[in-house]
Amino acid sequence: MGKFVETQATSVELAIEKALLELGISRDRAEIEVLSKGGLFSRASVRVTVKDNLAEQLGEFVNGTLERMGLMSRAQIREESDTIFIDIQGEDSSVAIGYRGEALDAFQYLALTFLNERKGDFKKVVVDCEGYREKRRETLTELALRLADKATRLRRKIALEPMNPFERRIIHSALADSAIAHTESEGEEPNRYVVITPIGVELKDKRPIKNGERDHDRRGRDNRGDRRDRSRFNKGDRRERRPKTEEQEAPDGKVYRGYITSDEQFVKPAAPQGPPKYKSFGGKKRF
Repeated sequence: MGKFVETQATSVELAIEKALLELGISRDRAEIEVLSKGGLFSRASVRVTVKDNLAEQLGEFVNGTLERMGLMSRAQIREESDTIFIDIQGEDSSVAIGYRGEALDAFQYLALTFLNERKGDFKKVVVDCEGYREKRRETLTELALRLADKATRLRRKIALEPMNPFERRIIHSALADSAIAHTESEGEEPNRYVVITPIGVELKDKRPIKNGERDHDRRGRDNRGDRRDRSRFNKGDRRERRPKTEEQEAPDGKVYRGYITSDEQFVKPAAPQGPPKYKSFGGKKRF
């Protein structure tokens, strides 16, 4: 229960104003209970209690968590209508964000758990750090549009990596009004992912390919093998087949064996005859 005071005055309104002045709060932060309306021979009495400020309590909770983690960052709280915004700033912002926002998601889960235990009015909580959420939204929106074009060009479904609900909603929203592709979520948490399917084209394969995976039809093993075969075939065409000949004596008096051209020009010398000769690589003779 919050701090409260009981005051008396000649009227209820005067008693309330007196209590608010004593507590130093505005009327929207007060819970007012009229104990007595007063009368001709009695005074009005009210009890004014300070409402629990969930936003401030939540800020203290998050800052305490950051401090226990040994981080230098601190949380700033802002409340708008039914949403509490928590912005973490400081030297350890990268740690507070985590890999692809995993730490931020953990902070957000803790904040929601804290509010649910207080059983107050329903509040939505958004935890951010150095504008990461907006930057991530822009990146995922651009990715969704690019993969929609790719899915249409390849006539294949494309499966994205597993994402949290916040990031999946961004992908769905980015392609909600798209005329070339639609999205759907598949799998079970925490490995639930988004599949982008092209619209108005006949699929080459109903199985989705993963984002970043090489398309088998365009750059698969079969096509690579075909290119190697064609390369060998073209190389063979370019090289002129020359008939083999026996050992023959060239005009310079040397003996050649191998291929000859049509104009009888010898191009490959014959292997030397007799035992192999070895060259000594010993040290110099000392005198």
